[in-house]
Amino acid sequence: MTNKITSKKVLYYVSTLIIALLVGIVGGVVDILQTEAVVNTAQSLGYPLYFFVLLGIFKILGAIALFLPKKFDKLRDIAYTGFAFDFIFASFSHYSVGDGFMKVIVPLIFLALLALSYSLKNRI
Repeated sequence: MTNKITSKKVLYYVSTLIIALLVGIVGGVVDILQTEAVVNTAQSLGYPLYFFVLLGIFKILGAIALFLPKKFDKLRDIAYTGFAFDFIFASFSHYSVGDGFMKVIVPLIFLALLALSYSLKNRI
C-alpha cells in the first residue's frame, strides 16, 4: 500500500495544526500567563481571570488530544467538542458585549476550520 499525500490529508493536517497550534498551544499558554490582552478581554467580557487559567489548560490538553491515535477516538471527539464550545461561546460573548465584527467572526472562522478537521479525520 502506497503512502501518497492527498488533498484531503493536506486539508486535514493544515486545519488541525492551525487549531492545535494557534488556539490550543499558543492560546492556551497566553490564557495561563494572563497577558495584558487576556486581562483586557476578561474585563471586557466580565469573566474572572481564574476562568482563563483553566481554559488555557484545557486548550493545551485539547490540542494534544487532537493528535492521539485512532484508538483514543472518543477522547479526540471530546476535544473537538470542547473546542467547538469554546469558539461558539467566545463568539457569543463578544457579540453580547457589543464588540466589533472581527471579534465575533474570528471564533466562527476557527469553528469552520475545526469542522473541516473533524469531517476529514476519519476519511484520511
